Order: sequence, then C-alpha cells, then structure tokens
Amino acid sequence: MRSRGFTLIELLVALAIMAIISAVAVPIYTQYSVRTQRTNAEKDLMLCGQSMERLASATFTYAGHVGAGDTGVVTPNICVPTTTVYTIAVTVANANTFTIRATPTVGSLVATDGLLEVDASGAQRWDRSNDGDFLDADEARWGH
Repeated sequence: MRSRGFTLIELLVALAIMAIISAVAVPIYTQYSVRTQRTNAEKDLMLCGQSMERLASATFTYAGHVGAGDTGVVTPNICVPTTTVYTIAVTVANANTFTIRATPTVGSLVATDGLLEVDASGAQRWDRSNDGDFLDADEARWGH
C-alpha cells in the first residue's frame, strides 16, 4: 500500500501561489485603507466647516471660536472629528474667512498622503504630491 500525501513540489507550488496572491492583495488593501481614511478626514473637514459657518452666522465673524484663540486644533464647540489618523485644525480664522486643515499623523498609514484643506469659500485642496503646498496640478480639489 502506498501512503498518500503531498509532495514537496506540490507544497512549493501552493506556497508560490499564496505569495503571488499576497503580493497583489496587500498593496490593494493598503491603498483602499488610505483612501477610506482620507474620505473620513474630508467628511470631518466638511462638518467642521459647516460648524464654522453656523458659529459665524451667530457672531458675524469666524474669529475666536477655537479655544482661547483664532487658530489651533478644533475644539468641541466647532466639531468632534472622527478620524484618528489626521489632526484637524483651524489654520486661518478672521472676520471674513477661515481655513481648516487635516494633517496626516506621523507614523500612521496616511503619513505620506498629503494635507487636506477646506476654506470659507468652499474650496477643497489636497496636497497629492505631499510637498507641503497646493500649487501642483490637480491639487485644487479633492478626489480619489
């Protein structure tokens, strides 16, 4: 009687197939996760922007709503961000305008994904090239 089992070649072929599948699946999953986190940050920026508009409609100014000053990490009176991999902060706030920025957290999955911004005019910017500005082509809007 012959004993039945797998040969070394069969096991190596199965291992090679699993390695190929992993090599394709992991980057796709990572890209999907980054896109999901970016979308969450965009949602938070829009909610914070809407809240700034609400506050300004009551006080006739965008200034003075972030803690004790005009700029800094958003406070609960503005909004409560749900993202954990971006820091949401008001970078400009005066009588006539505001800018809210989402900065990727160092060491996180999105660390090299670039800044996101929204301002009082509704402009949405994404630093796709992650060079610290919004001057490159196709950075004047969000998009995936």
